[in-house]
Amino acid sequence: MFGKSSKVALLQKVPLFRDLSRKQLERVAGLADELDIPEGKRLATAGETGQELFVIIDGHATVKAGRGRTSRLGPGEFFGEMSLIDGGPRSATVEAAVDMKLLVVGRREFWSLLNAAPSLGLKIMSTLSRRVREAEATVSA
Repeated sequence: MFGKSSKVALLQKVPLFRDLSRKQLERVAGLADELDIPEGKRLATAGETGQELFVIIDGHATVKAGRGRTSRLGPGEFFGEMSLIDGGPRSATVEAAVDMKLLVVGRREFWSLLNAAPSLGLKIMSTLSRRVREAEATVSA
């Protein structure tokens, strides 16, 4: 388990949170739970309702999206934001490729997080837009 100050130190290393003030980082640390995840554990299932945003601190996850597309996410990357933003089902299945350390933010905490640090919303939208463009490029290729 991380203490709040060690969570802040971890958050400072994650690109999503890099530009936040110390006070904002402490707020994020208070809203996020840390989890140790064993290799092979399913973290999200396509078509199911999502209730969390996951931020990878250590390890890698395998993402299986529509049309057989597979990708990999690693430290500093996040997933689960789409379901929190629009309330829709998960768009991909995500599994731990190795043992992982994650920070998890629930639905209610996610919106508190965006209120506490509005710049996060812009970063999340930018990442979401990039992922949609990559998916469209794969479909049209």
